[in-house]
Amino acid sequence: MPARAFCRDHSSLLVVGGLTLFAPLIDGGTTHFPVLVIRLVLLGVLTAWFVGSRKSGRLSLRWSRLYPIILAFVGWSLLSVVSSPYTAVGLQWLLSIASYGLMLVLVVQRVDSPGQLRWLVMVCLGMGVFEATVGIYQFWGLSQPRATGTFFNPNFYATYEVAMFALAFGLLHYSQRKDRMRGETPLLWLTAGATALAVVLAQSRGALLAFIVAVGFVGFCRYGKVFLGVLVLCLFVGWVIPNPLQQRILSVGTQDPYAYTRQDIWKNSLQRIIDHPWGVGLGLYKYTSFQYRFPVEGAIARYGKRAESAHNEYLQMAVELGLPGLALLLMGIGFLGREIRETLNGEIEGWERSVVIGLTGGCLGILVHGAVDSVFHEPALVLLMLLFAGMILVLKRLTVPGSASVRVVSFPYHPARMALVGMLVTLLALLIIRPAAAWYTFDRGEAEMRVGQEARALDWYQWATRIDPGTTAYRDAVARVEVSLYQQSGNLPRLLGAVEELRVALDLNPLDGRYAHRLGKLYVLLADHADSGAKRETLLGKAAAYYEQAMQLDPYSPFNYLELGQLRLAQERGEQAKSWLRLAISYEPNFLPARILLAEVAVKEGQKDVAFLEYTEILKIKERYQGRVLNTLERQYLDVDHEPLKRSLGLATSS
Repeated sequence: MPARAFCRDHSSLLVVGGLTLFAPLIDGGTTHFPVLVIRLVLLGVLTAWFVGSRKSGRLSLRWSRLYPIILAFVGWSLLSVVSSPYTAVGLQWLLSIASYGLMLVLVVQRVDSPGQLRWLVMVCLGMGVFEATVGIYQFWGLSQPRATGTFFNPNFYATYEVAMFALAFGLLHYSQRKDRMRGETPLLWLTAGATALAVVLAQSRGALLAFIVAVGFVGFCRYGKVFLGVLVLCLFVGWVIPNPLQQRILSVGTQDPYAYTRQDIWKNSLQRIIDHPWGVGLGLYKYTSFQYRFPVEGAIARYGKRAESAHNEYLQMAVELGLPGLALLLMGIGFLGREIRETLNGEIEGWERSVVIGLTGGCLGILVHGAVDSVFHEPALVLLMLLFAGMILVLKRLTVPGSASVRVVSFPYHPARMALVGMLVTLLALLIIRPAAAWYTFDRGEAEMRVGQEARALDWYQWATRIDPGTTAYRDAVARVEVSLYQQSGNLPRLLGAVEELRVALDLNPLDGRYAHRLGKLYVLLADHADSGAKRETLLGKAAAYYEQAMQLDPYSPFNYLELGQLRLAQERGEQAKSWLRLAISYEPNFLPARILLAEVAVKEGQKDVAFLEYTEILKIKERYQGRVLNTLERQYLDVDHEPLKRSLGLATSS
């Protein structure tokens, strides 16, 4: 067949294969460019399908039981975005969910034969070998501590390789040599060996669980309970013989004090679900985390970490989309499981059965890892899982009699109808392009900031707010530069511009306490410019109101209490100031700026015994963490000058 004719007749297949190759290549598809490409390609395929249908005057849809669940899930997500307190982030997740659903539909609709399925399987296996080769070279050739392949996260990379291993493992243990193409057997052995090694070198605990479940499923289907015993023996050997994965499991607790906080995050997520059973809004888990911080004992900043994800996709979905959203997801997984069971119970043998088993193992690996990590946030993994699921549905249609069902919708050509399609496609294209265009504009501003060109950076940031006015990060960047330029010039309109930008940001996202905190600081600066005492008090009152709002939104941050305590001292409201400072210390005992200020107040009030107790505690805390490498937040907690307090207490100054 000529190349042009092949491309025309198999265009959708080439799109699916191309997306499978492309999705993992740039940080696992998480950055703006790959997301833009993936969404635009899928939109282009959908548009081509609609336009092509005008010749026949009808839309032919190969039906699947999963389609109503997908539509219901997308619809529920849309309702969540519409009712969300911060719609910009929810809209982007809605576009991702819709594009994922379109990927599954594309596979089911356009893959027509076992030959095409074989081609897609070879693409997957080849990509597995490629990623494994990159990871192995990173670990041994570049001496990276953990293999990541082309992904930014070694955990996600490991799960990608687990899925590829499950596919190769299923084909090796079910299909016969006579059912394989020339060169397929060496490729299967190469894929299995390389991907298994890559999983070990990635050193992911979550991927190890995914590997056990995926391989256990494939082996159990083939060999029964005997294989599970062999698997347990292999795990024991892996635990006894030194290897990178074993070493990380044993040492991770000492290297990272937050490594074992996931159970606390999960408990915290359950509380959010209890508080908001209908969901907080799509994409808003990390913004509700301000009110749901939990202490990490032994850390300098007990509430310094806030969970931006649940590290469990099912809990996170229940938090964001509520129990109905989680129910729809689990229903979709259950319906897919039913399709798999009916396919395996049908009269399929050889290569087809091996593919179904391998693909199911791959899907299971990704789904299981989703229970302990944020793997659904990785586009390459979600697209791979949907490709696997779609190929299973295609195999059922091709092998199980009576399973094929086609729904035909009349779609006769009419200029008005085609104009409407064109308008919708244009709108969707703009929604897809806008976040990427705004982010690259913002990134240009960041580059100008790094070289000290603040005026140019401000122009780029302002353009980002024009392109995507609903994203608060760009407005925060504008405010940041305006404040910097004000500090350099003393130009009051700069400060007023920063205030306006932060007000808009807080209106757009009323869950983020950082904007209220910054507004409080800016109003304190504005009060310094007041031309009368009454006006100054009014501005300080607004500052206090914003600090109190910040406390409501982020009740565990000690900086809000410190700032309000300082403000109350300036207003000569000492008792209020002390109560706020004590509250800061109750949450964060190691927050020395509050202790220093509280001790200084005690000295002024003649309570030197109280100040001495605070001073003694400050010395103990400093000694406790002396020599530890501190991050930026920890330095803000501990880096204080206690010498002035020491002198005010009349203690001898060290020479």
